[in-house]
Amino acid sequence: MASQTQDYYNVLGVRRGASEDEIKRAYRKLAMRHHPDVNKGDSRSEDRFKAINEAYDVLGDPGRRRDYDEFGSNWRHAEQLRSGASGIFGGAGGNSSAFGNFGDFNGGDGGFSFARLFGFGESSRERAHELATEISLEQAYSGTECTVHVPAHSGKSRPIVVKIPAGITDGGKIRIRPSGMAPVDVQVRITKHRLFERTGDDLRAEFSVPFHVAVLGGTASIPTMDGTAELTVPEGTQNGRVFRLAGKGMPQMRGAGRGDLLAKLKVTLPTLLSPEERDLFWQIRELGNHDQEK
Repeated sequence: MASQTQDYYNVLGVRRGASEDEIKRAYRKLAMRHHPDVNKGDSRSEDRFKAINEAYDVLGDPGRRRDYDEFGSNWRHAEQLRSGASGIFGGAGGNSSAFGNFGDFNGGDGGFSFARLFGFGESSRERAHELATEISLEQAYSGTECTVHVPAHSGKSRPIVVKIPAGITDGGKIRIRPSGMAPVDVQVRITKHRLFERTGDDLRAEFSVPFHVAVLGGTASIPTMDGTAELTVPEGTQNGRVFRLAGKGMPQMRGAGRGDLLAKLKVTLPTLLSPEERDLFWQIRELGNHDQEK
């Protein structure tokens, strides 16, 4: 995972003033390059993939990005820091802009830290609880609710219902603020799906067609997250060809759009041939031999 002092902009390889589209494009490119399924057994790529997702989870959300730009690695405490600054400097007509001459407040190595100023460091009572929950890809697709049990000061855990938005990424975090309790960061883990593999907002899947459909062309039913889609398979389609079905991927958390579904064609060959079918294949073989002789 990205460290507390690692710059999320550097992780994604974008400038600080990058647009939302630039950040999204950079994330998709890096996520596809470092996806664990593409780099099986490579722990460094897996760590890089987690760091990329963590960076996009922050920079891809306008609110979190604003907090990060203002407070750096202490962005999770943005609300407390703002209220603390207002309480100290706002009483006599001052405001948070009074910090303008103090230089960089992003909390980097050796830099000035709002967290140290207001006591929101690791030992602070305001430190967020870290919890985790697990959902299916279908739940991530449509959005869902889950119950987490938050440790309470009395010693008994307190059940809290968490709303999980559609399109959340694996490892994404949701901050909740139970009444009278410290904030809670709930990390969402998404279980592996039997049909679909996710890369950013896109999904990948395989579909099978009989040999004659790949040779002569035809139609095929493609599995999607909300049913099936009909696809026209052109004549002479090769095994392994990937078709892009626009808008059939995951919902985008930071927009109204959806990702795409990348469907890979798999040609199935017949195993039990009737005598007539066997004769036809022999004829095809002979025709092929004649073409080669010419």
